[in-house]
Amino acid sequence: MAKWGQGDPRWIVEEREDGTNVNNWHWCERDATSWSKGKFQELLVGIVVENDTGRGEISELKQVEGEASCSSRKGKLIFFYEWYIKLGWKGIVKESGVKHKGLIEIPNLSEENEVDDTEVCHQVSISFVLFSVKLLLQTLGISNSVDQTVIPVW
Repeated sequence: MAKWGQGDPRWIVEEREDGTNVNNWHWCERDATSWSKGKFQELLVGIVVENDTGRGEISELKQVEGEASCSSRKGKLIFFYEWYIKLGWKGIVKESGVKHKGLIEIPNLSEENEVDDTEVCHQVSISFVLFSVKLLLQTLGISNSVDQTVIPVW
């Protein structure tokens, strides 16, 4: 324990009549919501994934809801955030040239969850579903004349 008057110089609050939080030593919180929304737009939109089968791209940031803040307590930074994110994607299958689109949804991106525990949902356009069924039928040896008779049921 330090002797009186020889402690950490940041602990000068007790010596101040107004009790000011000098240099934000005790607690400071800043809203980072608008900064985070801009950063999501910058980092996510335009991501391209390509391989031998096709190419996919995050085309737009459709929805961002939630909040983020950065806090400081005795010199230690603490980040809090909770987001719902919806992204639009589009892609093309190289062999056929068929274009597809869909959504990627991240319902709870939070500092409370580990990266592996983060839930990511995706939706595809009906053309992708029909294309997948067509590929499956062709793989099974069923002729292309089935194209007209495939009706999705859900």
